[in-house]
Amino acid sequence: MPLRLSSSLGQLGATRARSTLAPAYPGHWPVGPLQNAFLAAGSAVVSLVDPYRHDMLAALTETSTPISLLCSLRAQMVDSPSGRAILHDRPRISTSSVALSELRALPRGTLGREYAGWLERCGVSPDTRDPVHYVDDEELAYVVQRYRESHDLYHLLLGQRVDILSELVVKYFEFAHFRTPVAGLSAAFGPLRLTKPAQRRALVQDLAPWALRQGARCKPLLGIYWEREWERDLGEMRNELGLEGVPDWRDGKGQGGMGKAEVGSDLEIGAGRREYMD
Repeated sequence: MPLRLSSSLGQLGATRARSTLAPAYPGHWPVGPLQNAFLAAGSAVVSLVDPYRHDMLAALTETSTPISLLCSLRAQMVDSPSGRAILHDRPRISTSSVALSELRALPRGTLGREYAGWLERCGVSPDTRDPVHYVDDEELAYVVQRYRESHDLYHLLLGQRVDILSELVVKYFEFAHFRTPVAGLSAAFGPLRLTKPAQRRALVQDLAPWALRQGARCKPLLGIYWEREWERDLGEMRNELGLEGVPDWRDGKGQGGMGKAEVGSDLEIGAGRREYMD
């Protein structure tokens, strides 16, 4: 069923090119209310069955988030000089716009150095974020794109990796901070994918409450111009944002998860703390 449903959603996407509604920006696929409802329901089912279908998760985010919420997130950006600069400049987070080699050369403990190390250790690329298709307003579409491309930085801020448990922690945080329906849906049903009772207990008793508290107390994240903050100390940024009790995402293992991480490898536990800086 999921494969057939996913195929039907793809066919619906193909028909959007023939829509009588004019696209508001490159890549925009206008849909009517019924199509939007079908896309939201279908992408929700596929995303729950296969959480690695990033295209379906992206479609669900765009079709389920109320316009009023997107306007509220945009208003948060307008409230700060850096947020207004982001809306004006429209920066993108990808390997073509962010020089990861330069970030790796920054001092240890800085946002840029820690971000580059996180991407490498977790095997993640910033180029994997899908473009926005279903948000009708061009500026609100960029707000969604910025939210989406900043997701890995939320992992880093919260000291989380990319396993299912870590992703759930980030989703609880995002739901408390951004109030997006897709984050709430993931937080509600995602724990069903945890196979170890110890993980479920840790999530319910400790990690989820911690993530919800951090999301509620954290200062608005969409207004942060990450590209201008690479040289900032990550610990200081967390303090300014109001984040507390952030764990260290490193596991102390060497490259490829083999052996013990050497001091200076950026993989040893505590490598991001100021006392370990060069």
